[in-house]
Amino acid sequence: MNNIYISTKLLLLATLLSIIGIYYFLFSYDKIIELFKDQYIVFGIISLLFCTYVFQNVKLKGYDILHFLPNLNHVPLKSTILIFIIFSIIDFYMEDGLKAMISLWLTYWCFGLLAYLLTININLYKNLRYYNYNEEKKKDK
Repeated sequence: MNNIYISTKLLLLATLLSIIGIYYFLFSYDKIIELFKDQYIVFGIISLLFCTYVFQNVKLKGYDILHFLPNLNHVPLKSTILIFIIFSIIDFYMEDGLKAMISLWLTYWCFGLLAYLLTININLYKNLRYYNYNEEKKKDK
């Protein structure tokens, strides 16, 4: 059976909208703001990684991006759902209830976004190193 793959960007966007919708349905406005405030350090790191991503994209403008890390843009849907279910079941029992489990979804989303941005930045950094090395090599000849 073939795996169904989904775009990582689409998955992150859809899950963020789903999380916000479920939070709006289950929690009060103050609780939602509190949940987002609790992640301020992670959002700061995400903003730094995003700035690095933009900087590297500007530096690599006009170059072909080589994929040193495979399969960054698509993830298997089956594995994603399975991991989500396993974490939800564990959190349901460890956090004593549905609302405590759901309150951790934003944390998981933030770490997923961090992992995605980090892998993209590593790939772009390797591209920068590759093209800088090749340009220096051409200058030496």
